[in-house]
Amino acid sequence: MIDYKIHENGWTVLADLDLKTCTQDDVNNIAKLIASNTCVVFRNQSLTIEDELRFLNMFKEPMPMVGQDDPMFKDWVSDIEKDPTGVLCRVTAEERDGAVGMAFWHNEFDWHCNDPETPSRCPIVYLHGLRGTAGSRTSWNNNILAYAGLPDDIKNRLQNLHSIYGNISAPKAYDHYGVKYNTEWTPPFIHKTITGQTGMYFTPLQFGKFVELSQEESDELKNFLHRHVLADQYLYHHDWQDGDVVISDQWNGVHKRWPFDHMARRVLHRSMAYYPDQDYS
Repeated sequence: MIDYKIHENGWTVLADLDLKTCTQDDVNNIAKLIASNTCVVFRNQSLTIEDELRFLNMFKEPMPMVGQDDPMFKDWVSDIEKDPTGVLCRVTAEERDGAVGMAFWHNEFDWHCNDPETPSRCPIVYLHGLRGTAGSRTSWNNNILAYAGLPDDIKNRLQNLHSIYGNISAPKAYDHYGVKYNTEWTPPFIHKTITGQTGMYFTPLQFGKFVELSQEESDELKNFLHRHVLADQYLYHHDWQDGDVVISDQWNGVHKRWPFDHMARRVLHRSMAYYPDQDYS
């Protein structure tokens, strides 16, 4: 078991572990905490690219953000010699050979999750603050607890609804409010998690509508849920320090990056992966 405590919000895990030396058993326990609590935080990590790749490879199938044939690959990859497949994506406005990294803008990146329109999407996102992070903030929410806090009539209404989600890169998409949506994969809004809890798959920025409801009805329900899931008790606000690592679940929570005027000096590494194979019950 790893040493950890729970944040004052009652759910975010603050773990005490050196990721350079963690074992597969440690990663399996971390994965269980991510699945059950949606967000796990590690402070004061001093990790090389080799350390990060070793850690990520103890999860299942760590994935690059873009493929090697994508024109953004050479600009987004952390280090093409040490990380030739691009598992670690650099998130920054810092220029390298005249080009910036992923999500380089200084204004907010509103509540979202990883590739919500894609059935095979990675359920885990890893963020590591390398340098220039002080003064920036990212917030996470917990849609397992947010579901538990819903009124019974709303739970009943949501029980059999399916959602349409989108992203600019969505395949099989149509235009809706200027965003691309995937209409061929419509996941249940309410689901059972791999730990047996009940969660909501809800990402406000990327939500299109409920399949079973009109656009007007969907928008009304979405607006209620949007306000509900952002109640204080369901939020964790992370004020970054260099060396921080935050790992989050993408089925049962969303996150938001707040505005930051110094994105050109802020450098994070980002990766995504699947849960390791084990018993989560």
